[in-house]
Amino acid sequence: MTWLGWESLGGTLTSGPGVSSWTSGRLDTFVRGTNSALWHKWYQNGWSNWESLGGILTSEPAAVSWGNGRIDVFVRGTDSALWHKWYQNGWSGWESLGGVLTSAPSVASWSSGRLDVFVRGTDSALWHKWFQNGWSGWESLGGVLTSAPAAVSWSNGRIDVFGAGTNAALWHKWFQNGWSGWESLGGVLTSAPSVASWSSGRLDVFVAGTDSALWHKWFQNGWSGWESLGGVLTSAPAAVSWGPNRIDTFVAGTDSAMWHKWWTQVPTVRLHAKVLTAPNVSVTDAVARMREVYATAGIAVELASTESLNLPALNDIDVGQCVSGQTTAEQNELFAHRNNAGPDDVVAYFVRSTVPPFNGCAAHPAGRPGAVVAQGATQWTLGHEIGHVLGLRHVTDNNRLMTGNGTANITNPPPDLVSDEVKTMLDSPRTQDI
Repeated sequence: MTWLGWESLGGTLTSGPGVSSWTSGRLDTFVRGTNSALWHKWYQNGWSNWESLGGILTSEPAAVSWGNGRIDVFVRGTDSALWHKWYQNGWSGWESLGGVLTSAPSVASWSSGRLDVFVRGTDSALWHKWFQNGWSGWESLGGVLTSAPAAVSWSNGRIDVFGAGTNAALWHKWFQNGWSGWESLGGVLTSAPSVASWSSGRLDVFVAGTDSALWHKWFQNGWSGWESLGGVLTSAPAAVSWGPNRIDTFVAGTDSAMWHKWWTQVPTVRLHAKVLTAPNVSVTDAVARMREVYATAGIAVELASTESLNLPALNDIDVGQCVSGQTTAEQNELFAHRNNAGPDDVVAYFVRSTVPPFNGCAAHPAGRPGAVVAQGATQWTLGHEIGHVLGLRHVTDNNRLMTGNGTANITNPPPDLVSDEVKTMLDSPRTQDI
């Protein structure tokens, strides 16, 4: 899995965004504009323009979809009450649902026809109102919140709610056959949280940190630590998942525009560097050049690990005639060193030289995908040799990565990959969807 973005979606926001998704490939985002009205922008085979949905908002909007073609949006109005607008074959008017809110609302839906709305009340506690064949009254769920809440449902009968506590940490409360107590998940928040779920048992929480960057924490068989996703936020984030292995996050940036970052499966070569001799072109630079070329094929390159190996007897390695499927005893010995590498991960061994002398050689023992790269290799050698591991052959065109005339003779950098080569690379088991 790979994070992509950031991308600007324009607009001039005076609040953080809200977002919902009613099906795979559909996103509906909502913000407060400079006129305090609700504005809407959606994605389906491309981004729409902004449209105004009216109203006068005094908070960020919250949105959810309980099924295809349905969206429910909630805001705080000028009277501090909860207001509701929905889409089903067209937009409704606004309806007041009462209450006295001291935060933006949040909303979750666990099935068609069910809505659960959460707000901070005048006592700073979490308050809950739900819809199922009609609206309930308000119930207090306690706690002392210093932010708006965030809520999501991962399956029928399950809700997870998050908020910032008085210690600026993330706090969590959930419903499953009854409400849990509060648990602290740590961190130091400078915004309200947001949460998404792509499947039962999975939660992804996002907040702004003390550095104004986007921070992420997830639950799957236990809670992760915090990871930074960068950016400079001027609002709370919003997050949604349209299906397994997909998350979309939205924030207001320093230019008051809406910015988007998303997480999805990307064809990826997982590379491990084993260094016997430091190459003239550094591992970092060689990987950067490889990424530059492979990106044109839609393939990411993950440098999964780097390890130094003290193997002087293999530093000038016998590669025979460097023919695929024909490896020497020294190659077999070297390629047995695959610490941290999975069966389809590729290992690059950086050696002093090969015997006979080549810049690199991609002949590898069965079940041990990898290549050797000599100290004097060019900036394109690593990508070229791993190309062989993915099934590419030499060509005679010096504009292309796979030129057989030596990567030092590439004439129009960065070198090219053609469509047939791209297909071969994508079809290789060494290109993993992660």
